[in-house]
Amino acid sequence: MAVLSPILQRLRFVCQQTWQSHRWLLVMLLITMVLSALIAQAWWLRQTLQVAIQALPMQTREAMQARVAPLTRPVATTAAQTWPVEDEADRISAEILATADAMGMLFERAEFQSIALEQSRLQVQRIKLPLKGDYLQVRHFLQQVLQHYPSLALSQFKLQRSDVMQPELEAYVEFSLYTRKRGQP
Repeated sequence: MAVLSPILQRLRFVCQQTWQSHRWLLVMLLITMVLSALIAQAWWLRQTLQVAIQALPMQTREAMQARVAPLTRPVATTAAQTWPVEDEADRISAEILATADAMGMLFERAEFQSIALEQSRLQVQRIKLPLKGDYLQVRHFLQQVLQHYPSLALSQFKLQRSDVMQPELEAYVEFSLYTRKRGQP
């Protein structure tokens, strides 16, 4: 025991010296060990999930794949099905203006410009709309219109407040409404 005691004391001294002089190295080692454990756990969970999926009956697996398939479909295919026909552009533009008016926002004029996209089956109608309202009105308007019309994109958006004490601000909104050209599927 007497021989072991000086060795243990020396080992204890070396550990203390190492800890004091190389703290950053030990911290990095600890972080590496934790990250390795997390990666190993993720790998283990993935393997367990794969085994569980393989153990499911074939009908259940096909049903799961059918539920996931719409989520993995290309966006262009889904978007193309929701694009309105070019003839509906004026109606949608009028609905956008009516929505802004119904929310109590002020606008003096709106500009509309139709542009045919070359090498495409799409037509774009640019809607330039200067608005006046408070921040929440503008925000709610944008949220409602963009959610309701999936073929509508926000091309440009500017906010300006002339006075800090004024709750009303001026907004310049430019939308791009994508529609299918006449006679296109």
